[in-house]
Amino acid sequence: MNFAKLKKQLDGQKGLLQQIEAACKGVEGIIWFHVASLGEFEEARPVIEATRERFPEGKILLTFFSPNGYEARKNWPVVNWVFYLPFDTRRRMKRFFDAVRPAKAIFTIGELWPNMMREIRRRGIDASIMSVRKEADSSLFGWLGARRRRIFRTSYTHVLVQNELSRRLLEGIGVPNVTTVGDARVDRVLKIAAEPWHNELVDKWCGGEKVLVAGCTSSLQDDDLVIAIANAHPEKKIMVVPKEMTPEPMQRMIAAVGGRGALYSSFEKNGADGIENVQVLIVDKVGWLAQLYRYGYAAVVGGGYAFMPHSVIEPAVYGLPVLFGPKYVRETHCVDLVAQGVGTSVHTPEEAVAWFNALPERLPEASEKASAYCRANAGATDAIMQIIFS
Repeated sequence: MNFAKLKKQLDGQKGLLQQIEAACKGVEGIIWFHVASLGEFEEARPVIEATRERFPEGKILLTFFSPNGYEARKNWPVVNWVFYLPFDTRRRMKRFFDAVRPAKAIFTIGELWPNMMREIRRRGIDASIMSVRKEADSSLFGWLGARRRRIFRTSYTHVLVQNELSRRLLEGIGVPNVTTVGDARVDRVLKIAAEPWHNELVDKWCGGEKVLVAGCTSSLQDDDLVIAIANAHPEKKIMVVPKEMTPEPMQRMIAAVGGRGALYSSFEKNGADGIENVQVLIVDKVGWLAQLYRYGYAAVVGGGYAFMPHSVIEPAVYGLPVLFGPKYVRETHCVDLVAQGVGTSVHTPEEAVAWFNALPERLPEASEKASAYCRANAGATDAIMQIIFS
């Protein structure tokens, strides 16, 4: 976490418990969703929206750990309150649960704060965790994972996993009530793709043509893939949507493509004149990526040089074949798309250029397979709702 994000998080903790206590005072039956950051929020969002539809008068609390999620969704109207999660000390968590008294608690992926989960167990709260996916080499199954294994075994009414491998692995360490339901993000991206959306500046820049979209680029290695393609094909337009809007990497990319790049915000501020002449448009805005993929014919998805790529189904739902870095085996959708010839993993910028050069021949079949994959994997939201609220 950079210092700016850390400062936002620390500032967000000031007076936090008093705010939560005032908001929840006298309110019963609160349904509490907790997510780590914006990516985990997108996992939970379809279920939160379905919960609101099912309980239109219910009280829903949403908490975040990370500033990027909180800042982007702090005014989200679907829920009653959005707060940071208090830091995980015994005293703070006791105050938090005394104030909220949740009827249900629903977590996403792997937020396993020990003091938080201790209060869950001590109070007998109906808690579920969704969107869980595990590989055999996960630290959960190693000698350092003993505390986390205990949490999985003792804290949740329901453990909802994305695939059968995760179910078998968790049941193998004694976790009860594990159910394979799939990934609710698929329902979310299908919904986004079906909704009309456009951006006037991007429309003018594209000029009615599809472009290559690089989404959630989060490392210099991700950027280098884009730079290599841009320099090999200066006639092809590329839209870049970084994960973090940090000035230095964005300026590095603009310089590396010979000044043929520009920031979206500069045209937003100064007018659209000349935007059509930009080759690499860096969209330095948060929260638009899932919609912006509709402008693409193929996508480069960041994150594959760190832990795993970010969401590949966001571009796939529009029929975009996807490229990502080498660390992808922890992401179920990446593995599936690679098996179908829709996803491609590369190690070097040269391999990225070769992928791009081969796209025209492969594009029609890969595009159909990408969108068909998303349609075939819909329905997790209904399954999750039936289990949690049965």
